[in-house]
Amino acid sequence: MDFIVEKKSLDSAMKQLLHGRKENPADLVEITAEDSIVTLAATGTEAQVAAQCESGGRVRISVADLAKLRKISSTYKAGPMRVRIQEGRIRFQNTSFSPITYETGNTHKLIDIPADSGLMDLVALPAIYSEEEIADSGLREKVAVAKKQVDNLVLGTASELSNFGISTQEVSQMVQERINERVEVNRRILRPVADPSHVAPGLRQNSKSSENGEMTMNEDQMRAELERLRAENAQLKNKKRDGLSLKVSDKGAVSLYGMGRFPVTLYKEQWLRILAAAPEIEKFIQENDSKLKTKE
Repeated sequence: MDFIVEKKSLDSAMKQLLHGRKENPADLVEITAEDSIVTLAATGTEAQVAAQCESGGRVRISVADLAKLRKISSTYKAGPMRVRIQEGRIRFQNTSFSPITYETGNTHKLIDIPADSGLMDLVALPAIYSEEEIADSGLREKVAVAKKQVDNLVLGTASELSNFGISTQEVSQMVQERINERVEVNRRILRPVADPSHVAPGLRQNSKSSENGEMTMNEDQMRAELERLRAENAQLKNKKRDGLSLKVSDKGAVSLYGMGRFPVTLYKEQWLRILAAAPEIEKFIQENDSKLKTKE
């Protein structure tokens, strides 16, 4: 692979790919040079740069290697730069180094899910992709860790609910049903098929059919779906951080979840009385702080 590219454009693309990935230096970055375009892609992120490609190809290096390439680039002034990646070496102008990870040949396309995908998205992948495809995308360890976390959560939840006669098998079944729902959603986004019923709402009109009959989303549609997933994941993370949620109980009361094992349930007039007395309650807590205990 041999191409000439504007340093500013390449720096911008590398910055985009490295954003939020410093904690995962072993993650893979795919670099493709074809015609007059160089594409840098990682899980959930892709950037394209106009280039003069002397010879094309596709290689994969690690995030740590891309960070090193960006550091080398920072030592050069603006202008056109020549990049050559071949035989296990990366050369940027007159500087070269051997990457930690170097893969080339017939590798699968990287699985294009958001970099900050949650547990449900990760444990759903084995139902959509083969083990080889997951491994080629550098997601094998992440999927395994996610599965272990889900298993631990199931066991922990089942233990807490055992007093209500709810078994581990029942909890596991409920979780699996949610995973199956996530599989269907992600399959429509990541591997859409010809059957219109499998195409996400709002995408049916503009989807295109490939030669093998599969439905493919254009770039704008895919980007919109990925942004939706990122927003959904961020919302779920915020809910988890806040730890509190409200629901209307079967008897029409307000239940506050997140204070302990069981919700705090009061009728609306009771909550309003408590809220009205909030300053008095806060003052009482401050005055008796030395006598009060904190729940671990």
